[in-house]
Amino acid sequence: MNEKKYCYRYVEGNNSGGLPIVILGERVIIRETAKTFWHCYDYPHMTLKQMQAFFQRKSGKTNIKRCLKGADRSSYHLTKEDALRAFVYRKRYQLERMALTMETAKLCLDGLQAGGYITEGWRPETVKPPVGSVYVAAEELGPVAASFSWGEW
Repeated sequence: MNEKKYCYRYVEGNNSGGLPIVILGERVIIRETAKTFWHCYDYPHMTLKQMQAFFQRKSGKTNIKRCLKGADRSSYHLTKEDALRAFVYRKRYQLERMALTMETAKLCLDGLQAGGYITEGWRPETVKPPVGSVYVAAEELGPVAASFSWGEW
């Protein structure tokens, strides 16, 4: 059984008490090339040869996933260290994007309210659309948006 090679992925979640937890997912690599590998759920009572024979059948191929080696944002990674590094990268990226989205929404709503197009509240009573198809809600970038590069393509 020790001939099996595993790949890992960390994901976040909550336990039954609501506390945040980091969960380690472990899968068996059944085929590997220089750039990619194929992995599946571990069947602990099967050897690697038996698993490969099982997944050779057409019905079992739906449980196999393909992954690129060394890709930070791919679904599974070869080592626990790479998986944790990718998890941290993914979560920091998500937090940056959420902060930018939150700042943009706040500046847009504040700009529409300051321009007199909407009133305050979750369901504003006064709603007047601005003239034109593009309305610049703020004259300056917010602190989060200023940290991004907004150059041309």
